[in-house]
Amino acid sequence: MGGARSRGVRTVAGVMLAGLLAAACADGDVRPQAAATGTPPRTGELTWGTCPEPSEAEAQVWGAAEHRPAYARHAARLRCGTLTVPADWTAPQGRRLELAVALLPSTGDGPAEPLALNPGGPGVSGRLMPIGIASGGARALLDRYDLVGLDVRGTGRSGPATCPAAESLDAGPQPAAPTHRTARAYWNRLARAHATCAEADPAQLASLTTTNAAHDLDALRRALSAPRLHYYGVSWGTSLGATYRTLFPAHSGRTLLESVVSPDPDLRGLLDGVTRAREQRFEHFTAWLAARSDRYGLGTTADEVRTRLLSLRERLTTRPLRTSDGTYGRVETDQYLDAEPADRAGAGAALSALARGRAPAGDGDGKPRTAAPPLVAPFAGTALLCSQVTHAASFTEQWSAYGERRAAYPVLGATRPMFPGSGEVPGTSTCAGLPAPERPPVEPSRADGPLLLVAHRDEVITPLPWARAMRARTGGSLLVVGDGEHGGMAGGGCAGRVVGFFAGEEGAAVEGGVCEP
Repeated sequence: MGGARSRGVRTVAGVMLAGLLAAACADGDVRPQAAATGTPPRTGELTWGTCPEPSEAEAQVWGAAEHRPAYARHAARLRCGTLTVPADWTAPQGRRLELAVALLPSTGDGPAEPLALNPGGPGVSGRLMPIGIASGGARALLDRYDLVGLDVRGTGRSGPATCPAAESLDAGPQPAAPTHRTARAYWNRLARAHATCAEADPAQLASLTTTNAAHDLDALRRALSAPRLHYYGVSWGTSLGATYRTLFPAHSGRTLLESVVSPDPDLRGLLDGVTRAREQRFEHFTAWLAARSDRYGLGTTADEVRTRLLSLRERLTTRPLRTSDGTYGRVETDQYLDAEPADRAGAGAALSALARGRAPAGDGDGKPRTAAPPLVAPFAGTALLCSQVTHAASFTEQWSAYGERRAAYPVLGATRPMFPGSGEVPGTSTCAGLPAPERPPVEPSRADGPLLLVAHRDEVITPLPWARAMRARTGGSLLVVGDGEHGGMAGGGCAGRVVGFFAGEEGAAVEGGVCEP
């Protein structure tokens, strides 16, 4: 569900030349052009026009310097438009919204159906995701599908919802673990900021729900005159996809949900699940280091490594190592202990150096690097998430749950869970001060149309057990990718399984399947 360390939304991440999309969206005859009249568009109408030039963030996330020729080729064929929808689908005659849509037409010879894409977040702009997919390993999807990107309501170019007071709120330097007083103070500040923004436009805030976004998807299907909508969603996009299948089972086509969010909406359970997965990943890390004791010198058994690393963290918490390259204390040590599988070599070398009283050397120290700028609308993403979770409004409950996590998971339970519902200060929630949703979230259920759930074996943002729980509710098949990524399957070594599933190939969605990238 997004995050600074997630590669999920960066299917073809990189940097491209500024202005690559300028004038790239030609008005061909791929889809009918709405007549230019002085009347406003009707609800459900899709009006095609000129593609806007991408922002710097859009260029970096979807541009991919290494795929620049392919990107430019696809951009020249892209169709862009706006879909008019009601702000509240229970009151379709009221306020209306215009959602930004982009369609990359199929290159195949036969008739094509729409395949809608969503990169998650919640709140990530997905309008240009079709170009990202078509420039990567799953480019063969264009042989039979029109790839459709949509900026979900409140995000990107779809009437972005903002809350400057909350988005500019600075949590300040974070200690090893917050006190009740500091956490409560941050909660109160965030709650006041959210309340101010909610009072400014309560109708807009109330409209930012996953249920409304699912109705938007079906409006898009109807506007494209398609009997069914195929769908590929990542992270929060899996919640949107599961909600769509539940509400519109007769119109659901082939659906692939990758890095699946839990179907259980309890925020406390979600944060517990993420923390549990991180703790398990640390235990795997200690075994990995023990198997390489001749290289790292941190112990010959997992228990020995664990004891030494926790002792090292305790020492650096009370007496940080101060060097000309920087200071290394509790925060830095926790980053190394929480290393992703792909970063284990660098984190192991860093911990080995710190154990000898030395600063880690070079860029391969295992710490997370600066990511490409995310295409996230923070307030819209928060509202969309908080419309899906329960038990999020009470500081007392969140703080109590945090204390129990610290006791249950002594290695990483004190740090901020890697889930967007967690506040900047551990023990708080991003939902502070937001009103409870007027209607409960849709509970996922079974529907027509083939369904493939994809989990990454060692990832911690949306852990593997969540995909299993979703499958128990929705049916379908489960494929496990043997890495620790969050999303990104369409751009990696298992991209062929994505193409195979949407091509209807037998065996592409076998229950219990594993793909080693």
